[in-house]
Amino acid sequence: MSFAQSNPYYQGLTSGTAGFADPFADMATAQLPTTMRAALWWSEYIWGVMGSYRMAMQRIAAYFVTELELNGEADDEELKKYKDFLEQQLHVLTFLGTLLESRLCYGNAFASLMVPFRRFLMSPFTGDMYPLNVVYNEPKFNFEFTGKFEFVATCPKSGQRGAWHVIDKPKEESDHIIMKSWSPHEIEILHDPFTDEVAYLWRIPEDYKKLVRDGNLFHLERASKPILEAIRLNVMFRFHPEAIFHMKEPTLAGIRNRGWGLPRSLVNFRQIWYVQVLRRYNEAIAMDYVIPFRVLTPAPRSGSAATGGVPAQDPMIMHNAGDMRSQLTAMINRRRRDPAAIQTLPFPVQYQLLGGEANQLAPTDLIQQGTDALLNETGTPVEMYTGSLTLQAAPVALRLFESTHRQLVSEANGFLQWVCDGISRLMSWEKVKATLKRVTIADDMQKQMAALQLMMGQQLSGTSGLSALGFDWKSEQKRIADEARVQQELQAKQQEEMEQAGFAAEIAKGQAGQQQAQGAQGGGAAGGGGGQNPAGPDAQSAMAAMPVDTYIQSMGPNAMTTPDELQAAAGQLAQELLGLPEGVKDSQLRTLKKFNPTLHSIVRSKLDEIRSQLKTQGGAAMQAQQFGGGGAVQ
Repeated sequence: MSFAQSNPYYQGLTSGTAGFADPFADMATAQLPTTMRAALWWSEYIWGVMGSYRMAMQRIAAYFVTELELNGEADDEELKKYKDFLEQQLHVLTFLGTLLESRLCYGNAFASLMVPFRRFLMSPFTGDMYPLNVVYNEPKFNFEFTGKFEFVATCPKSGQRGAWHVIDKPKEESDHIIMKSWSPHEIEILHDPFTDEVAYLWRIPEDYKKLVRDGNLFHLERASKPILEAIRLNVMFRFHPEAIFHMKEPTLAGIRNRGWGLPRSLVNFRQIWYVQVLRRYNEAIAMDYVIPFRVLTPAPRSGSAATGGVPAQDPMIMHNAGDMRSQLTAMINRRRRDPAAIQTLPFPVQYQLLGGEANQLAPTDLIQQGTDALLNETGTPVEMYTGSLTLQAAPVALRLFESTHRQLVSEANGFLQWVCDGISRLMSWEKVKATLKRVTIADDMQKQMAALQLMMGQQLSGTSGLSALGFDWKSEQKRIADEARVQQELQAKQQEEMEQAGFAAEIAKGQAGQQQAQGAQGGGAAGGGGGQNPAGPDAQSAMAAMPVDTYIQSMGPNAMTTPDELQAAAGQLAQELLGLPEGVKDSQLRTLKKFNPTLHSIVRSKLDEIRSQLKTQGGAAMQAQQFGGGGAVQ
């Protein structure tokens, strides 16, 4: 006996009784796509109209796109070159996020790494080569793109006309490498059921074929020779196995998907249909039941014959319906023009509200329940979709979430490695290993502390210990070495300044002793008279105490000075520093800069002014000496 014969949904439980309705024969099942092309179209449509479903899938993709990690046998400079190229020129992480979204939408994502080229045409008569845009635009070439896909032109040197050779030279600049994402609607897959090997074909769009056939320069410059040949023969273009990368949703072994991945929207189609039905009816309720319908009607005359009053009568017996309507319409118009006006009617009216019960009719709870069920069926925690802070309190659930979507991480790492292998092959760079940094969450804290303790106990390498915190051991060691080098340079500079200051003090002491001895000798010779000091102005300045040191000692560390006092002190210090030797003067200026940068700046300005004045005065004196002055003539 078959399943259908024993199933109560197909026949009665007993003879003569009707069977139950099949619960799987619902409206959603009747609308399920039956072909891969229809499934791709439906998945794209659902992605566009179901905002909650689309945002849930986008957040799943964004959760796993972390930082780029490169390692391998290449040196640090090569790794840095790779990382700068991938992140700053190719923007590989942004492209990867978009590729993962396509994979979550269609169940499939296709990408290629392409190198643009420059197209030249070579004359078969002289061998001269010209860029295509020159031959296309210059009238002397009389260019024509024929129906046989030949580039026909006239040679300007020989005057002969014929089909020219097409020469494509790849662009050598690395910033011209392009990452392209292919539309799943345009891809065909050849699948072998025995080995599961596949080949990928591009079904070239008809509008693109027409642009090429019409000889559009922009497209003729970029369409490769195999693409031109495929368009000429009106066939599909077959990719080289290494020229395309395919991400796909894994499926059960019993499903004959012929190399394709099944979209998640197809698996959750019934729940998506259910939520959309609720939203559709909620839209109808919002359009018809939110604002109540206001009605003005004539009030019936009240009364009863049993009590001796006038019996209740229909108000339309006493009034003309057309006249009543016109008066009510006029009253409403007057009310809208002047809300403060007093309105009068010759008959009583009553006001009624019809509808407005949207709150009671709207299936908000059903929509929320259906959306939560849809997110759960697609593997998205509701907390992650809402972005609430309860994410930090659910590390175990997040671990389960990561394990559920492990295939996404594996495919993302595979794509990054495929891109790096292609760059290595195209640019002749060393091969590297590329992966995404693992997602870290709150429960990693204990693991991080344990890793640090093991590293301090020399039971774990520095690379492993710091990687648990998100740092790179090599980079940190380089920073430590750079900081140590800068610290040593600063210490050496400070030591040199101190030595120069001490040396200048020793010179000043020696010159002061020499001055005292010379003074004593001069006084004895002159009998205690006021003899002149043979030392010049420079020696007298050097023999005195250092002016900046004297000023700092007199002011103290917390002295407050006014702008006028700063200007006066700067002028005095500039006069005293001007006669010092250059080494001593520079040392004093550095000391002053540490003590008071503002005063140091003013002193430097004063020194420049004094030097300028002296230079001017010296030039005038030399001119007067050479060409004569204004003195008396004897």
